[in-house]
Amino acid sequence: MVNNKRKEIENQENDNNDDNDGLLTYKKFKEDINYDSIRSKELQTIAKSLGLPIIGKKQEIYKRIEGYFLSKKVKSDLINSTTNQLQQQPQQPQQQRYVLLIKDVDQLEIYFWKAFRNMIIFKNIFSNFKSKQFGYHDLIGINENFLKSYSNSLEIIKDNIKGNINHQIIRSVNDILNIIKTLKKKDNETISFYNTLFSAFSSTTTQSIKSLIFQFDENIDLWIQRMILNENLVALDQFIKFFKINSDVLKKSIEMHINPSFFNVVTYNNLKIYNYLKSINAIPTSHIKQRFSNIDLSDSLSFDCKLKRLIKSYKLLVDPTNFKKIQEIHQQEEEEQKQQKLNSDKDYIEKLNQLILELSEIESIHFTNDQLNSTIKNLLNQTTTTTTTTTTTTTTTTPILITNNNNSGDIKDIIKKYYKSIYLFFKIIKEGNLYNRNLMKPIHYYLYFKKEKSLIQLYEIFCGKNYTHYLIFFKSILMDQNLEKNQILELVSNILDIENGVPFQNIGCIYNFNLRSFNSFCKVVFSINDTELIDHLIKTIKKLQLVYDSKTKFPSISEIISTNFQYINKNEIVDFFFENYRNETTLFDDQNQNWYNGHVNIIDHYEKLMESIEKRLRLNIVYYYDWFTNVNKINEKKYNINILLDQLKRAISKPLLYSFFNDSGYYYNKLLIIFGWSLENGNEFLINNILSNEQFKQPFRFSEIIDSVLPPNKMSNSVKLIFNNISKESIESKLYQVKVKFNFSYVHGYYYDDFIPLTSTISTTTTTTTTNSEEVGQFIIGETKSFDFTISPRILFVCLYYLDRVDDIFYLFDKIPEIFNSGYFSNFTQESYLYNICSSYYLGLFINYFIENLNDNTINHLYTCLCVASRKGFIQIFQDILSSNKNSQYLLKVRTKTNQSSLFQSNLLCDMVVNSINSSNFQLSNLLIDFIDFSPKNEKVLRSKIFKSSNNK
Repeated sequence: MVNNKRKEIENQENDNNDDNDGLLTYKKFKEDINYDSIRSKELQTIAKSLGLPIIGKKQEIYKRIEGYFLSKKVKSDLINSTTNQLQQQPQQPQQQRYVLLIKDVDQLEIYFWKAFRNMIIFKNIFSNFKSKQFGYHDLIGINENFLKSYSNSLEIIKDNIKGNINHQIIRSVNDILNIIKTLKKKDNETISFYNTLFSAFSSTTTQSIKSLIFQFDENIDLWIQRMILNENLVALDQFIKFFKINSDVLKKSIEMHINPSFFNVVTYNNLKIYNYLKSINAIPTSHIKQRFSNIDLSDSLSFDCKLKRLIKSYKLLVDPTNFKKIQEIHQQEEEEQKQQKLNSDKDYIEKLNQLILELSEIESIHFTNDQLNSTIKNLLNQTTTTTTTTTTTTTTTTPILITNNNNSGDIKDIIKKYYKSIYLFFKIIKEGNLYNRNLMKPIHYYLYFKKEKSLIQLYEIFCGKNYTHYLIFFKSILMDQNLEKNQILELVSNILDIENGVPFQNIGCIYNFNLRSFNSFCKVVFSINDTELIDHLIKTIKKLQLVYDSKTKFPSISEIISTNFQYINKNEIVDFFFENYRNETTLFDDQNQNWYNGHVNIIDHYEKLMESIEKRLRLNIVYYYDWFTNVNKINEKKYNINILLDQLKRAISKPLLYSFFNDSGYYYNKLLIIFGWSLENGNEFLINNILSNEQFKQPFRFSEIIDSVLPPNKMSNSVKLIFNNISKESIESKLYQVKVKFNFSYVHGYYYDDFIPLTSTISTTTTTTTTNSEEVGQFIIGETKSFDFTISPRILFVCLYYLDRVDDIFYLFDKIPEIFNSGYFSNFTQESYLYNICSSYYLGLFINYFIENLNDNTINHLYTCLCVASRKGFIQIFQDILSSNKNSQYLLKVRTKTNQSSLFQSNLLCDMVVNSINSSNFQLSNLLIDFIDFSPKNEKVLRSKIFKSSNNK
């Protein structure tokens, strides 16, 4: 039976060439093969005859075969369409076949691209550029970091596709998946990119089909699934258009691969995908959205989002036709359950219907582009000047009318209707409740639309048992409403005085002061940077400390000022503290450590005040480091390391004003990190002073410092600053001393340990604003000083590598070959380390050096380098080896009893190939398997690994 079915399918497949109707094959499969009656083994036989995997459950194999015929139908349609288009096009003369689409191109630009594309000229021109550590050919594979780190990542991929450069960037299906997961922005560049991608990897490509690693139209259904599940609308839309996929194929693919519950999840991108598919009639009946789960539209409902995002979210969610079906479900449930409690939902439905009707009369064209691209918060806070005289100016908040339709009402009322409609919808579908973080109304909704809520009620909602959004709460009510000064002053009093300070008492334990809440409140008040407001806060707290001392224990005024000084950015507030609260705060005490602030103007002004009263500041490296990192962590900002480095530079440059507190080992660890940041940012002045300043005299261990700033692409110049005066001969002498002392047999317990002492010199070239030598810590501009440090062999070699001094490494190996016998160089050449730092250019140099200097130890290093090249996908390295008959015979042939000239046994070469397979470098994998003389058994195992790995991606 099964053989007959298989022959029918194969015959039908051949007949396709005559009638060009792939759908007949699919229909034949559906008609002749009944899922319930056919056995798994029969399906496996059919799958095998079609060249499909036979592993899996019965349902998986069935869907695999079904998807195969769907893809054949799409491919057949695409080829027929392309053929018809070509036949309909009139024949063009040969000289008119290629037309330059961009007109008026400058002649110099044409010459430039001719030279740029000519590899011989290109290499000759750029041969003088010494930085060979990283280049275009080192970009292997695609991941999220690659796509986001390179601003021209799309152009790099497109250039790679057009040039067919060894498939080094797109090596497998997994690389395409990473693209789909990441590139979702709808713009002309992304659309053009996806069209290029689909064209390059399809049956219509101009490349040889055999050279393709895969074809999109071989697995149409699976790619539809992947784009939907990754919520990539722009890729899905272009995919459907490029391959001319009709709604029947889409429906069948969704039925086969998408769980109906996927569309019940409600996110902005999920709604966009669902409504798009619905608009092209591609949603199967079984997948029509009827229930809602895991709703998260918090980003779209934030008052910081743009108006057009809110309108789009409303249209995606409260779709009138979809809402009509929900009403029908509601009525059906009411009839079945006959419960009175559903009557309340009727009111919600009636209200929502009315709002839908009102909002349907307001189209987006009634809003200006400025309004659509403004945030909700800005629109609601917008003010206009209504009265202006020679003596006074009155500014009042006014309704903002929609410019194109004065009957539509003010924008505040319209925005409220959008929000109200969405939250009514949540109530109707039984998903909204007060304690659902993703569904609760944002605090701004209450501030703008629900003003009847009291302050204490709002606090209980947003800062009560379930939420601790203190900072968001206080910032929203004090800073986001565009309030007048007197209103803010009144709010501060009310917050402090609510039921004897309830906002600052822990719920359920009234005597336990809530410091987090209070600190958040003070942070917001100080961040407003208004002298009157801060003074009002301090005076009000003083009164409350007397009145409510037994119930609410507020911190001291000194602690409040010191803790929040970091949020001050106006000099007049510093003067205010100096003149009015000098005796109530430690901020102006001698040797105090409460002055930390990230604003240069504040520090500069504060320093002058301290000098005027002849007081000094103390800089505790540990405290300052911890403060800096914690502030950035709280603010969720990326560290601006230069703020910390510049402050240290100021302090070191002013020894009469600053004293340093050094806390032994803990201090040393922090200083190492700071030194690493200095290296990374090329802060030459700070490096000079740390290394030469007596206050920081330490036996610097450079291994830890440099290791903290890897990888190399940011530190080459900084390492050069340290090593510029250290010759290979001086390094050789130090290594020789170590050899005599230890004979490279003494192995430290941890390979980071430094034991090679080196001496370097640094010249101060950085200028300063003062000529007073005391102001730069006795370090005279232009003077050269030496300093000693220790370094491990591994990091020594790393530094030489970063400085493009690989020849010096080889020189040291030649002079002191015993270094190969130690456990130290192997740490440099171990696979995990080389993988992280080594480019294809330098890896090739290492391989060639080891080939020319073969011995028992270098063979191990050679094998490690080959494994790294295999894992990274540096196919050119292996092609160079294969081009040399001598090298290929003993490097890439199996060592056996009869072939002792080869270096590596079968298991080692197998592992090398597996490295390339595991990193999806399948083209390299096949190249190696084709050349290496593996046994039939090993070859079968390796090819099976390739098949499984490529199909699992």
